[in-house]
Amino acid sequence: MPAKTIADTARLSALLDEALMLADALQLPIAAIHIDQARAQLGIDTAAD
Repeated sequence: MPAKTIADTARLSALLDEALMLADALQLPIAAIHIDQARAQLGIDTAAD
């Protein structure tokens, strides 16, 4: 995988983590579900959260 793609995926992962924290803080469960689904599609482990 090209380095730019790896960096882009890492950045997207970080943004999704931040979005999930914000959705949790604002008590937006539907948004959190969609963010979790996006993380799952990227292969990000959500079990540790």
